[in-house]
Amino acid sequence: MSYRRAVSRFDRVSQWLQFSRQWHVIDANQQDAELLGDKVARYLAGKHKPIYHPETDCGDHVVVTNCKDIAMHAFDWKHTIYKFNMEYPKSKADIPAWQIHEYDPCRIAFLSVYRSLGNNLLRRRLIQRLHLFPDNEMPEFVRQNIGSQLRQVQEVVKRSDEYTLEERAAFPRVVKFAEGHVVDWEKSIENPGRHVKPVPGQKDK
Repeated sequence: MSYRRAVSRFDRVSQWLQFSRQWHVIDANQQDAELLGDKVARYLAGKHKPIYHPETDCGDHVVVTNCKDIAMHAFDWKHTIYKFNMEYPKSKADIPAWQIHEYDPCRIAFLSVYRSLGNNLLRRRLIQRLHLFPDNEMPEFVRQNIGSQLRQVQEVVKRSDEYTLEERAAFPRVVKFAEGHVVDWEKSIENPGRHVKPVPGQKDK
């Protein structure tokens, strides 16, 4: 005689969560655009769920913050070209990534996620659940719906001025500086001004 375990409340709630629309948030600060787009597209399409099917719309909402601080590898800001064609006369345009980012800080994140979703019939519906914000500010109804936070695709490195004095003292010393050496993040060097060449026959002031 086989034994069948009764469904607990936890199992029932977990099953409800699989079929419901969850809201996830991820920080795009210093994150690679292509890697971030692949991860966000996975949650928009619902590939993280056991009920996923390519022809089923079972994805979740994803909120991406700090899109203005998104990163690209090496010189990709200059060499990555996005091609636009509205099928009208003189509508073709090849725009580098840095110009698009200056015009709209959230557009690079949108284009990377849209490309990662693939060429399918559900892509236009899935991208509607993507919410992009240039900084941490977002509407209150979006903040109330967020239920989980996604892990970033890359580790955020610390700037040189974010290290404490104890951490700086523990760094291995390769070069021993002189006593009058000025560290740029502790004390800025005054601008000496522009050199003006004196006119012949005129004394220097």
